[in-house]
Amino acid sequence: MTQTSSHHSIGFHFSSDLSYLTLKGAGRHIIDSHDYSWDNRNRSGDYCLVQCCIGGEGALEMKGISYSLLPGDVFLIAIPGESRYYLPAHAQYWDAPYLEFSKECLPLLRKIYGSIGPVIHLTQESGLIDRMLSIYDRALHHDFETFFENSKTAYTFWMDITAYALSCYHREITKIDHAKAYIDQNYCAENLTLDLVASHAGLSKFYMCKEFHKKYGISPGQYIKELRISQACRLLVTNSDYTIQEIAHMVGYSNDNYFGKVFRASKGLPPDAFRKQSNHYDFMCTVYETQIKSDLG
Repeated sequence: MTQTSSHHSIGFHFSSDLSYLTLKGAGRHIIDSHDYSWDNRNRSGDYCLVQCCIGGEGALEMKGISYSLLPGDVFLIAIPGESRYYLPAHAQYWDAPYLEFSKECLPLLRKIYGSIGPVIHLTQESGLIDRMLSIYDRALHHDFETFFENSKTAYTFWMDITAYALSCYHREITKIDHAKAYIDQNYCAENLTLDLVASHAGLSKFYMCKEFHKKYGISPGQYIKELRISQACRLLVTNSDYTIQEIAHMVGYSNDNYFGKVFRASKGLPPDAFRKQSNHYDFMCTVYETQIKSDLG
């Protein structure tokens, strides 16, 4: 792989052993060689890449789906992973600032995938493109003097881009959006199937699965499982009176033993252990992703 670049790349090494989200690297390339192609399936390292297009055009392939990257577009991927990004044959160049983050951002990455997919268009008003360029410039001038300054910058960026991605969901509703909404409203039904979801959306199951994955970066079956486990976690933490069997039924599992296996595979520990490690506070306060307005004034 070769490339032409008039900019630089910067990496960070940390002496701290704290497992915080950190900025691992930053750079900017102006790519004009069509040999530029990164196949991420066997790449070394363990990090997340956020790469933008501020000029020209780039391309991303992820799990068989192709995405064009035009000015303002940014992709977010885990490395290694089932993806490839490159300079497409018809493009003359790609001006590509990028940031590399530690794997602690993976839960946020999955949240973005579940909402909008791996590619986001950043408006000028969002300020996120300018933020990426500012972080690159700060890195270039050695402006991150401490581990905590670096981590604070990384967390702030990921909180803001996640909030932006979630806000982008509230746009024109498609049949795929209806399919996702149906899952969101009926995940607790034990008889929920992909055939039922597709029928409600007026689509064939094959087409629905293909387009759902293309839009949200996750299969509808996997989305149902992750949503159920997420809701189970909420119930385990906030409702100590419910038994594990009751919670299993409340999130769509007729068999609590199977629920336990699925939960452990997802969270690394059984539901009762998850509950015990979370119940060391006197009070629990629920914090929502978006502000909930009260009708009481």
